[in-house]
Formats: sequence, structure tokens, C-alpha cells
Amino acid sequence: MDNVSLRRYEPSDYDTVLKLHFKGLEQYGVRLNAELIPKFDDDLTMIEEAYLKNGDFLVYTIDSNIVGMGAFRKIDKNTAEIKRMRVQLEYQGRGIGSLVLDTLIEKARQLGYRKLILDTTERMKVAQHLYRSRGFKEYKRGSIRDITIVYYELDLSEKE
Repeated sequence: MDNVSLRRYEPSDYDTVLKLHFKGLEQYGVRLNAELIPKFDDDLTMIEEAYLKNGDFLVYTIDSNIVGMGAFRKIDKNTAEIKRMRVQLEYQGRGIGSLVLDTLIEKARQLGYRKLILDTTERMKVAQHLYRSRGFKEYKRGSIRDITIVYYELDLSEKE
């Protein structure tokens, strides 16, 4: 049986996390040029500061290889934002994303957040289905260049 683990991000994970992030975007035809990377991915240059102080960053490993990840960070005292949900293409459909998301939701509840927000692209239909299955509701749409962004929120104060 595979040696699987869901654990907190460690600094030695950085290069693998970055590769997984960009591969996940490219899977859906989203490519950030050098001009856009600092605007949209600056949090990945400071994971400890952005996520580990008032949130969390999780990696899912199989045989010590990172195949999935997800994080949340503080927006304000009541709201946290889910970010960087990615699963390697060959491991998708095995429940890894669900496990990561469910764990992040529970951790956010434990830290006292009352609302979670997130965004994804219109192209990421599987991700949208996952978020809706957990109770996230779309609250707006926007666009960045030719990419439609879908924004979701989850009220953590509601009973499950």
C-alpha cells in the first residue's frame, strides 16, 4: 500500500509546490506571463507569512511525493480565503482534493472564521463542482484578460 500523508507545508516543499501550482493552471490553459506572476502569485514567495500564521497550507503526499495541496489565509477576523488547491493530473479523481478542502474548512472553523471565500476560473468545472458540493455559493464573476473568474463563499456559521 502507498504511504500517504496529509501534512502541513514545510520550507523544503517549496520547489515542488511551485511546480504543482503552475502545472495545475496550465492543465486548464491558464498561463501567467512574467508580468502577471507577481500580481497573482506573490503569496507563493512567502508561504510561511501568507498562510501559516493565520491559516494553513497543506500538502498531500504519496510515498513522500507531493501530489496535492491547498491552503487558506486570513482576510479579516471573520473571513479566510481558500487558495492554491491543486492535485497532480494523474491523481485527480481519487478524493485528494476533497480531503484537502474538507480539512481546510474544518481548520478554518477551529480558528473561528465565520466565512470562507475563494475564486476559480470558469474553465475549472471539476473544482467548481467540488466547491458547490461543500456548500460554497457563487457570489460574483469577473475577468482577467480572457479568463472568467468565478467567486464563491461559504458561511461557516451555518449548521452542517
